[in-house]
Amino acid sequence: MLELKKYTSRNASYRLGIDVLSSIEFSEDLEQSQREKHFIEDICKRVQKPSTVLYQLKNNDDTLGLIALSVSSIGEFPSLQIDYLFINCSYRGKTLAILDNLKTSTYLIEFAIEVAKEIQEIAGLRYLVLLPDNDKLQNVYKHMGFSTLPKQNWLYIKL
Repeated sequence: MLELKKYTSRNASYRLGIDVLSSIEFSEDLEQSQREKHFIEDICKRVQKPSTVLYQLKNNDDTLGLIALSVSSIGEFPSLQIDYLFINCSYRGKTLAILDNLKTSTYLIEFAIEVAKEIQEIAGLRYLVLLPDNDKLQNVYKHMGFSTLPKQNWLYIKL
């Protein structure tokens, strides 16, 4: 059964990082695996504060991926920021029938866009933004519809 579990400062326990990390399959590359663990530990700590929300996409007991969102701004314009997007190693690059034949990353980005649109109705958000970790990811996100902010490495989708 597909579930999108939401963690906020109200329901995140001190064990969140341990619980999330225990449900994930990391990259085979040791250095990349360590980076992924570090990012997830950092995001789980940020969720303890009210500015970040973490969503864990699960199918039964399997974690497909994670997405962490927070409110920020580009200049004077309020934005929803994707702090971290992680796809469980065994699901990377695969389309899944349970996600309407989408890749997990696409599903989570589309989810973030929907969250941003809901917030937009209340608070006037203008953009969904993210800062890719590397050039390869920057190209992936551009393929998903993100554009580059002038003179910056940040990418955005105008809502």
